[in-house]
Amino acid sequence: MALDRGGILVVAIVATLAGLGILLFRNSDPGSDGAVAASPPVSTVTITASASSSAARPAPSSAPAPRGLPNNGILKVGTDIAPGEYAIRPTSSSGAYWERLSCLTGDFSCILANDNVQGNGYLTVLSSDIALRIDSLELIPTGNPAPATTPPTAPPTGSPPSAPTLDNTDRQGFVGVPQARCNHTNPAVAVGRTTESLVVVCETGAGRYYYKGVRLRDGAAIEIDDPVATDDGFTATNAGVQYRISSSSLLITKGSDLLAEEPMLQYWSQWPVRVS
Repeated sequence: MALDRGGILVVAIVATLAGLGILLFRNSDPGSDGAVAASPPVSTVTITASASSSAARPAPSSAPAPRGLPNNGILKVGTDIAPGEYAIRPTSSSGAYWERLSCLTGDFSCILANDNVQGNGYLTVLSSDIALRIDSLELIPTGNPAPATTPPTAPPTGSPPSAPTLDNTDRQGFVGVPQARCNHTNPAVAVGRTTESLVVVCETGAGRYYYKGVRLRDGAAIEIDDPVATDDGFTATNAGVQYRISSSSLLITKGSDLLAEEPMLQYWSQWPVRVS
């Protein structure tokens, strides 16, 4: 069939477009070399995703390591150190030292117990201790609790007197005699008058006790922390000297030596007592 020049041009254009379609179809085949060349490199995609993930994830924060107990100083029980059992080890070649304290006044009478340490051992801090003083000593908690302290004798059934019944006394001890009178707001739990002395045992707001006594002839006075309740009074210890008050007497001893025995003229206690 004869075509004019215009028809020949149309056929040529149609043939050219058909050829391009075949080429585009072949390049879309995933198995052809064209697909590999047209796809982005796998490593490029992986690196981009990894960088994006790393930027979105915050860097982990490292918590500070827990601090151990110091090797020197005074540690308040319940604040700086917990009651319980501790393994101990000297940190100095010359040894170590510890003191369990009943007060922080610096008086010798504050020392409940002490020891020089030359090797590894154990130390128990009681809940009744006020503080622990250490020198060149490492403390490692063992996890064992401190033994329970024995509570004082329970008060008698019924309502005890609200104040001592002795002459010239009120609920804090002897009126006008500071050496035999409890500190402000601390009530007296035992008060005694002997032939030579006035004595009082006081209770703090924290449930602890202290003993105060004054010798009448010269005004010599003493104050001792943590007297121990007995079934007939209290016993206070200071530098090896014991002051034992009861309804019958004030007995002062040092070891097996009797230093003084003063008969009790008047005695009042919030605790049950037994006449010796």
